[in-house]
Amino acid sequence: MHRRSLLLSATALAITACAAPTANEPDAPMEPTAPPAIDPNDAAFDTALYRAVATEPGNQFVSPYSVSSAFALVYPGAGGQTASEIATVFGFDASAETEARETRTLADSLRAQTGGSDFTVANAAWVEQTMQLRPAYARTIRDTIGGTIEPVPFIANQPAALRTINAWAARETRDRIPSILTEENPDRRLVLTNAVYFKGKWSHQFRASSTRDGDFFTSETARVPTRLMRQLTNARYIETPTFQAADFDYDDGAFALAVFLPRQRTGLAAFERELTGARLDGWMNQLSSAERPRLDLTLPKVEMRANYMLNEALQAMGVREAFTYGADLDAMADDPNLMISQVIHKTFLAIDEEGTEAAAVTAIDIVTTAAPSGPPPPPPIEFKADHPFFIVLHHKPTRTRLFLGRIATV
Repeated sequence: MHRRSLLLSATALAITACAAPTANEPDAPMEPTAPPAIDPNDAAFDTALYRAVATEPGNQFVSPYSVSSAFALVYPGAGGQTASEIATVFGFDASAETEARETRTLADSLRAQTGGSDFTVANAAWVEQTMQLRPAYARTIRDTIGGTIEPVPFIANQPAALRTINAWAARETRDRIPSILTEENPDRRLVLTNAVYFKGKWSHQFRASSTRDGDFFTSETARVPTRLMRQLTNARYIETPTFQAADFDYDDGAFALAVFLPRQRTGLAAFERELTGARLDGWMNQLSSAERPRLDLTLPKVEMRANYMLNEALQAMGVREAFTYGADLDAMADDPNLMISQVIHKTFLAIDEEGTEAAAVTAIDIVTTAAPSGPPPPPPIEFKADHPFFIVLHHKPTRTRLFLGRIATV
């Protein structure tokens, strides 16, 4: 699946990801544990990213489109294996210039077909004011992709630089994501950002007077109190033995929210285990031409935020060299020691009687580092003596073993 399908798929996954309509999630970054590797027969980035973050419990909400768009800013500055890995994982064109044009075309198409909805996408490169971007790279970011390039004082006054970047994130998301970077890093030289914002009204809105207190089941018997919206409406609808799915339009006629509802209260885990890009493509294609029967619709009101550190997930998918001393980002600037330090992704989602509001910001933090004089060092070997062990106290010159022992408890 190419990136042109990512926005639709990200929207389709919104509700399957809402395990409970809780209040705002904690703002601490969530590093997914043991993200699954990409299935070589199903290299769709959007579903792979979702499955990687969905290893954590609770609500999840990601924008594959935002993450992909941010890496489209990295791609023209990458070379060799670094560029190859990015192209493979994100489905980018082999030509960085072609991919840059396609990135711009997709963004322009999305902006042009918003109807009555509010949809914006913005890209920016924040560069240390004493560092010069290579002219070809700067032209691609500014002229081809349509991003802005802003010099900031990462070295002289990093708090001021971060305030500038965070103000941009807040402005581009209507204050739904007030900040994207909070920690200083003396090695920071370049930050590439993407912001996406959407706000749309349902084509058939819920009446607030019909919203009632109710229960949302987080397991077969466990429940949490919430507000449930209800209405009779017509929507594109399909069903299988294990789930129902419906596609709800916004009044612009271009955007829609697809909801995949397992038939069993505990069925979401099984649904996600079977989720692949190919399957989601098939279901979305079926929905696009499905009949519109009358539905007795109940949806919870939802408001949530999510905050992800995507390093581990992206490396598991195959973007590896960019995070190492061996990163080839030489086409960005004249600093040969640039590498990606972290990829931060924050999102917001609200669903109510009027419609839906969603926002995402992705920041790719690029640092300079003193490269070692050889290949990247191997990771440290863990030696954790937290269980019984054997010891030898010895004299090295004479090779005399003075004491032998076992530590069985402490």
